[in-house]
Amino acid sequence: MKAYSEDLRLRVVAARRAGHSAQEIAKRFDLSKRSVERYCKLFETTGKLTAKRMGGYRRSRLADHGPTLQGWVEAQNDLTLVEIQARCRRQLRVKIGLNALWHQLENLGLNYKKNRARQRAGAS
Repeated sequence: MKAYSEDLRLRVVAARRAGHSAQEIAKRFDLSKRSVERYCKLFETTGKLTAKRMGGYRRSRLADHGPTLQGWVEAQNDLTLVEIQARCRRQLRVKIGLNALWHQLENLGLNYKKNRARQRAGAS
């Protein structure tokens, strides 16, 4: 979905300042009433109507804790993701989901290799 143009946003604010209701403006420009209210409030508080950035890369909450994670895995290489997640919450004060944690560990090259004893027996 693409953001609405700044020109449209300016016309919405101008119509509101001219005394039209948010409902009328929403119908005229085919917007939601909430969008009209949000654009007007944004303009009142900041004086700008530029759209926020959409998408893109988000930095991991654990980006600065790579050496700590590496130390935990080297000291105890059979830690589960749930155990690492609990340590992150307890020791680093970082709340992170399991998928995000897994991606961070993978980016650090800390993958878990199953040992031969735990593999399923093959056909005889």
